[in-house]
Amino acid sequence: MPEITSRFPQRTSSDLKPDKPWPISTQAKLFQTISDLLRVGFSVRHAIRFCEVLYKPQKADLCRINDQLHAGYTVSQTFEPFVDDQIGLQLRLAEEHGQLVQSLGQVSRLLQTAHQRHQKIKRLLQYPLILGVILVVIVAGMKLMILPQIETLAATTESHSLNGWWYAVVLPVILIVFCAYQGIRQQPILKRVEQTAQLPIIGPIVKGYYGYYFLVTLTIMFQGGLGFKEILLTLRKAKTTTLLYQLGGKLETALAAGQPLPQVLAQFHFLPSELQLLFQSGKPQGELIKELTALTELYYQRLTNRLEVMMTWIQPLSFVLIGGVIIGAYASLFLPMYHTIGGL
Repeated sequence: MPEITSRFPQRTSSDLKPDKPWPISTQAKLFQTISDLLRVGFSVRHAIRFCEVLYKPQKADLCRINDQLHAGYTVSQTFEPFVDDQIGLQLRLAEEHGQLVQSLGQVSRLLQTAHQRHQKIKRLLQYPLILGVILVVIVAGMKLMILPQIETLAATTESHSLNGWWYAVVLPVILIVFCAYQGIRQQPILKRVEQTAQLPIIGPIVKGYYGYYFLVTLTIMFQGGLGFKEILLTLRKAKTTTLLYQLGGKLETALAAGQPLPQVLAQFHFLPSELQLLFQSGKPQGELIKELTALTELYYQRLTNRLEVMMTWIQPLSFVLIGGVIIGAYASLFLPMYHTIGGL
């Protein structure tokens, strides 16, 4: 299969760098609008021209996209600067295999889910964050104003020893969490997703999100008439930093070594376990596409349900954390004060 980019002009770095990337919410709404317009018979350029009226802040970017489409660029090339690599790859694959309308709808739904998750987390954390700020102000005021006055009444070393114990416990925990976060963040995306998918709290969310993303991409390419080997070859044309490129390389290497496909898929924690059963069944591609489509919808429902469950735990856990900080802060302040007053 020839690469689609070979039929279109190459883009320079100045073409690829936008002044400001689009927010996730804007991407979700815009892709959904374009998908709806394409379904009712609009051309891509006409749909984008219509969006110039609806999305005023992005009008200049949309005009540039339309100009580039007129110059012969593909849809995925023109949108590439405004989306991340994973979404851009999905658009390119869908465009190559004639599934652009369906893919735009799936991309919109994926982005809407991510945006709704961020908004809900922000709303749930507002009250705990306000309490945390108030707590910091109170503790700082007591430590800077009240405690020094009491310590001047009697010489004592308990305050310093207790505060030293407090720092010895809290600071190492913060450093460990920060170092672990940085270590995971610097890993290649495939390894990073694999590691986070096994974590106890956010693991199921990561597994559901990337499992849904992989199912959408797989369904698009099967609907385009590709077999699994052709899909792997297509994934190897993506950017090396994308999840699908790195996953495709691992799958291709394992299959070339003679490992059965279900066994290879089982090695990756974020891939749906149902895929192993689907590929073992040996069904015709038409039936396989129907079952993949149904499984994609099922995973979307699982993802939204897991997000809802996670949201219900955010506030209770944050209150427990703040309660622990309050107890520790009061212990570090009032126990030295108590010993100081008792020594008078």
